[in-house]
Amino acid sequence: MRKILILSLLFSQTIDSAARPEKYHPQQLISQYPYALLTDDYGVLTEDDLKTNSCDATPSPFSEKDTSSPYPYWQCFDLRTANLACEGRKYDFSEKVRVTLLVISGIRDGVLHEYLARRPMPLSSCRLYQKAWRKFVENEKYLCISGEISSIKTDSNGRRRWVWVFDRYKTKKGCDSYFEGECDLKKIIANGQCEN
Repeated sequence: MRKILILSLLFSQTIDSAARPEKYHPQQLISQYPYALLTDDYGVLTEDDLKTNSCDATPSPFSEKDTSSPYPYWQCFDLRTANLACEGRKYDFSEKVRVTLLVISGIRDGVLHEYLARRPMPLSSCRLYQKAWRKFVENEKYLCISGEISSIKTDSNGRRRWVWVFDRYKTKKGCDSYFEGECDLKKIIANGQCEN
């Protein structure tokens, strides 16, 4: 009877660990894509997420001194410190609409990180990002964001603010991106934007 109990416990642990590979995947991801992930990913990211960054630019180590690297890096935040906002509402006479800037922010280790859209967008488009955001972050704990470093600023009180160019964000519920289709590596490969 004791042998059966021990075997069943071992079997259940094997099934449990196979069902939850995220316990082991950070090391696997880091070994395959050593530069793509700057923080713990809390089980949110997959190999495809990190490979997609390699489609955009040649992988390179992150350096605070190099704010011109085109390589996008992932970092993850506790959702209690993260927000998506549509900042500003100026009227664009050429587009004939109100435009705004999409800003996703998160605080990590006491430092503010802001991910900015590449250019202003119609307010209605930004509202669609907000709608998707609410769906993807509901009841989630962590959010991962990918983007290229743009600048590191220090205010008069010595507080640092990192500014990034927004590519995409992801929770365990889903992903949203600045460019359509950037969350789906298979589509990116099919479109010839990345090698398999």
